[in-house]
Formats: sequence, C-alpha cells, structure tokens
Amino acid sequence: MNTVKKEKKEKKRAANAERPQFNPFDGKFNPKEDAITLFTIVAVCFVQCLAISACYPPKRVLSPGITGIAVFFEYLWHFPKYLTVILLNIPILIFGFRQTNLKFMIFSTIATACYALFFEIPFVVNIGQYVHLGQYSEILSALIGPVVLGFSGVFVVKRGASLGGMDVLSVILSRKFSIQMGTINMAYNFVIMVFLGIAFGAEKAVFSMAAVFIANTAFNYAMRGFNRNMSVFIISKEWDEIAPHVLNEMHRGVTYLHGEGAYTGEPRNVVYCIVKTTELSKLRSIVKRYDPNALFSIIETKEVIGRGFGLMN
Repeated sequence: MNTVKKEKKEKKRAANAERPQFNPFDGKFNPKEDAITLFTIVAVCFVQCLAISACYPPKRVLSPGITGIAVFFEYLWHFPKYLTVILLNIPILIFGFRQTNLKFMIFSTIATACYALFFEIPFVVNIGQYVHLGQYSEILSALIGPVVLGFSGVFVVKRGASLGGMDVLSVILSRKFSIQMGTINMAYNFVIMVFLGIAFGAEKAVFSMAAVFIANTAFNYAMRGFNRNMSVFIISKEWDEIAPHVLNEMHRGVTYLHGEGAYTGEPRNVVYCIVKTTELSKLRSIVKRYDPNALFSIIETKEVIGRGFGLMN
C-alpha cells in the first residue's frame, strides 16, 4: 500500500516538474494568470483605500507614497485625493514605460485608476466615521493601517505588478540595485514627513514616520515570507550516506564542497544544500540518523533563485 502511494506521489511530482512554472516577471501576456493578477490589484487597491481612509485622515497621519502626498494636499488645501493621485502618477508612468515591460505598466496604470476611483466612493471616504478605536485611537491607527498596507501590497508585487505611484520607481530601483523595496520607500517618505512636520507639528510627523516604518517593515517581512530559505553546511564522515537521502527523500539538490580538516589534515566532503524552514526538521532527522555527531551549520539566505526556489525578475 505504501509503495502504491509512493509511486503516485512520484508521478505527481514528475508531472508538476514538467508543467511550465508561471513566471510573474515575464513580459508575455498570459490570459489566465493575468486575470488573477488583475483581480488581485483591484482587491488590494480597495482594501488599501479603506485602510487609508479609516486610519490616516481622521488622525492627520500620512500614508506612504503618492497616496501620502494626496492625503497631505487634502489636509492643506482640501484638494481631492483622486486628482493628486492621477496628476502625480502621469510622469511616473511615462518613466516606467521606458524602463519596464508593457504588461507591468498596464497593471500599474490600472492600479492608479483604481485608487482614483475608490477614493471617490462615499463609503470609502466616510469609513473613518464608523471606525472607533477607543482611547488610543491615534496609536492604533498608526499600527493597524500600516500593517494592512504593508502586507496587502506584497500580493501585488509577487504577481509581478505594482500599485502604481512610487511603487513603480521602487520596483525599478530594487531590480537594478538589489535594494529592498521597503527600504527605498522609507527614504523618499522621510522627505514627505519633514513637510508634514513643518505644516502640522512634530507630533504628527513622528506618528506618520512610525506608520511608514511599520508599513515598510511589514512589507519587507511579508516579501521574505514565513517559510524562508536556509543554506545548510553538513560536515560529517558519513557524507556519502547523508547526501543520497537528502536527494531522494527531500528532493533537494546537494553539492559537495571539497575541504580538509585543519587539525587532522584529512580530506573530507562538506554537504551543502538549500532548504526551506519547514524542511529543516526532516533534514536534521536524516543527518542524526547516520551521524549524531555531525557538524550542522544553518545560515538564513536572503534570496535564492532557480531550481524550485525563485524566479529571476
């Protein structure tokens, strides 16, 4: 019975391996996947507009990016948020069309239109009147709103799209210089907070800066994911027993690094592999089974590209 189940699993795994993997960063159009991306963009834009309207304007706290500038202009001159979003996005979208592929920019343009549209829905505009967070509402607003913005934005970026505005610039700079998007967002939002502090005082600027930091931290954390990549080095005399079982039981690639013991001078192979956090217990059990005294080094890896881990963007 176990043999039959094992054979079925192997066939399923082989079929999945042969199936072409969706690459969200591919500029070619894919009707099914693009429809999912489009739905994700619309849903995330709506959620973020709700979060911004509920948590930011009532407490005069600024949201990140273009929407933060839109909220700021509304504070000062009652200038409509949707109009600011459209006007400031035009030069960014023109720049983006020159730097990225057509599909990415179409999605970014749709996201910009969604923001402008949702900010004009009466329910979204007035939702702050129905949200009461109690005595510490200002602090809670600076916590809840940013967390919603940070985590929800990841769903769009992982689909190879953006929410328009500063996200377009962040994606371009992130791909070009390998800097985390949240870090880039933090840099230009600091400038916005300076102007907020001048107009409404240091207290509002500090709350807004804290909100930006929380949003970008949540975004960076969610981008890396809960199931992270780990580089593992296994130094053991039983390397020739351990490595085949990692290959066959875990279906993870293994590389031998040829080394030499500094004290003994004996040549030895170091088993190197990359696994997910959830696979570490399985790997530990394999190593312990053949060599309880093996040296087991685990290093968290920021990004892994290729062979079942990630795709080149």
